[in-house]
Order: sequence, then C-alpha cells, then structure tokens
Amino acid sequence: MYPIIIHTRRFPPGEFDAITLFPVIFCKNKQITERELRHETVHLWQQAALLVIPFYLLYIAFWGINLIRFKESGRAYREIPFERSAYRLESHTGIRPIVKAFDWMRKE
Repeated sequence: MYPIIIHTRRFPPGEFDAITLFPVIFCKNKQITERELRHETVHLWQQAALLVIPFYLLYIAFWGINLIRFKESGRAYREIPFERSAYRLESHTGIRPIVKAFDWMRKE
C-alpha cells in the first residue's frame, strides 16, 4: 500500500507539517522528508489495520484522556500510543507492514 501525497498551503493546521487521512498524506507547502514519510506511512498502516473509523475514534479518545491526564496539549499528543509508535518507527527502514500496524499496542 502506497500513500497518495498531496501538497497544500494551509492543511494540516497549526505547527504540523503532515497528516494522514486514509489513504492520503497531506503535506503543508513543502517536500516531505523520508523520515516524515515513514512516520505518516506508519499511521496509514495503523488506520488500515483498524478499518479507519475506529482508528480515529481511538486517536481522539487517547488524546482526550491524555489532555485530562497531562493538562498540556503537546504532551497529550506525544503520548498518544499511535504517535509514540510512529515516532519510534520513523527512523527504521524495511519494517513489515504488520509491525507498523500493531506496534502501538506494544508495552514500552
């Protein structure tokens, strides 16, 4: 599975450079780096494995719980299991899709 990459001016919002909305990776106004592409591809596999909608529901739930827990949006984002997994795997090449899809369930 290869992502569709679309370059935009105003999306994703805020400080984010890229966002994956299955099956598209949106990049803000620049060429995506290999590391960013690997990070977003991890999200692509996570979304596919969870049949897309459950991924988004879990993502929002994790973020909300983390926001209550940490009281800071940046930390709440970084502590989402899907994000921790994508950051952990973004520097690795040749990772099997099944690892990308379910690494977020791994206990650290």
